Amino acid sequence: MPAPPIILHATPPLAPLPASDPESLYHIALFQLAAPAQYAVQPGDWAQNGGKLPYVTHLGQQVPSSYLPNLPGFQNPDAHLSAAEKADALSWKSYLDANILDLNHTYYSLPPNYPQTIAKAQLATLSFPQTLYIPQRIRSTIQSRLAFVGLWGLGGLNDGDAVQEDQRILEEKYITGPGGTLAPRAWTGWRSGQEAEQRRRKWGEQQLDTRIKAAFDPLARGLEGKTYFFGDTPTTPDLHLFSLLTFLLTPSQTPPPPNPLPNPLLPTLLRTTYPSLIAHHARLLAYLSLDWPSFPLSRRPRNVGGNSWGETLGRFVPGPSSSTSAFTSTTPNKPEKEKEAKKEKEKKEEKKEKTSKEKSFERGRWLWFAGAAVSMVSYLFWSGIVAYGEFDDDQEGEGEWIEVEEEVRS
Repeated sequence: MPAPPIILHATPPLAPLPASDPESLYHIALFQLAAPAQYAVQPGDWAQNGGKLPYVTHLGQQVPSSYLPNLPGFQNPDAHLSAAEKADALSWKSYLDANILDLNHTYYSLPPNYPQTIAKAQLATLSFPQTLYIPQRIRSTIQSRLAFVGLWGLGGLNDGDAVQEDQRILEEKYITGPGGTLAPRAWTGWRSGQEAEQRRRKWGEQQLDTRIKAAFDPLARGLEGKTYFFGDTPTTPDLHLFSLLTFLLTPSQTPPPPNPLPNPLLPTLLRTTYPSLIAHHARLLAYLSLDWPSFPLSRRPRNVGGNSWGETLGRFVPGPSSSTSAFTSTTPNKPEKEKEAKKEKEKKEEKKEKTSKEKSFERGRWLWFAGAAVSMVSYLFWSGIVAYGEFDDDQEGEGEWIEVEEEVRS
C-alpha cells in the first residue's frame, strides 16, 4: 500500500482520541473532510519542528497551515462561501480561539485531571531525559495563558500547584496590630483549613459555571435552527468547534473510555445546558465517519541505536524539519539490491584508487627528504665549511675532522 502524501504529526494520543490537543483533532477533521484517504496520523516527536506540535508534512516537506488549501487534491471546505460569509467564518474562528480554547483549563488546572490524563499521555511517549522538561514546559506555557485570563486555579489546584496559595494562606493567619505588631488570628477549629478549601473550591466552580455559559451562549444562539454555521455543509468554523467539543466530551462519555476524565465539570455542564451543541458535535462526527476508538495511527520511525543526550538536545535547535515518513519499506526489492551492490562496488574501487594515490604521494615525499639530505651534505663539503683531514702517522686507522674556521676580519 503506497504511503499517503500528507502526514499529520500530532500530539500523543489520549485514548480513545488519537491526539491530546484540539489543534491536532482539528487537522484530523479537516483532512477527513477535504482530503480523505490522502493523509495519515502519527504521534509527533517533540524534538522536531522546534518542539512545536502538531505540524503537517507533504511528501516529507513541512507545510504551514495557511498553505494547506494549495495541496494537490485538497478540497477547501470554505471555497463556496461568499466574501461576507468568509469574514463571518474568520470571526467565528477568532471567537473560538479567544474564548473556548482557554477551557482546556479542564485538563491542565482543574484537579485531579492533569496527572491522570494529559501527563500520562505525554510521559508515555517520552524517554529520558525528555520526561524531565517537556511536560513542564508545555504546562507552564498554558499556565501563563490561563493565569492571564483569570482561569488558573478556579475550581481548585492540583498537587504541587498550591505553593503560592499556601504561602498566602499562611500570611492570612496573622493580623497586623497597632504599632505593626503581628498576632495570630483566633483559632477556629481543627477543620477550619478544610472548610476554607471547600469554600474556595465551591466558589471557583461557580465562577467556572459563569465563564462557561458566557462563552457558549453565543455559539448556541448562532447555531439555533441551523445544521451548520453556513448551510447544510460543514465549514472550517464547524470543524473548529467540533475539535474543541470532542476534546472535552469524548474522554468523559458513557460508557467511560480507557482514560476517563476524573473531574467532568465542563462536559457535564455542556450536556445538561447545551443540547444543541451536543447535537452539532454528534452530527459532524457522523458526517465525517470518525470512530475514535478504532481510528488508525501510524507508528513513528524510531532510531534503533538510540539518541545520546547531546543528540537529544541538539535536535531542539530551531531549523528545517528533518522528520521522515513512517511508511518506509524495510525489505528492499531486487532493483534496490542491485543498486546497492553497484554503489558498494564503486565505493571499493574509489577506495583502491585513493590508496594507490596515497602510496605514490608517500613515496614522493620520502624521495624529496632523501634528496634534500644529500644536497645539504654535498653543499657542506663543496663549500669548505666541513672538510675531511688526512690520516696522521701517530693516529693509525683513525680519521679526524678538521674544521676550517673562517677568518674574521676586524
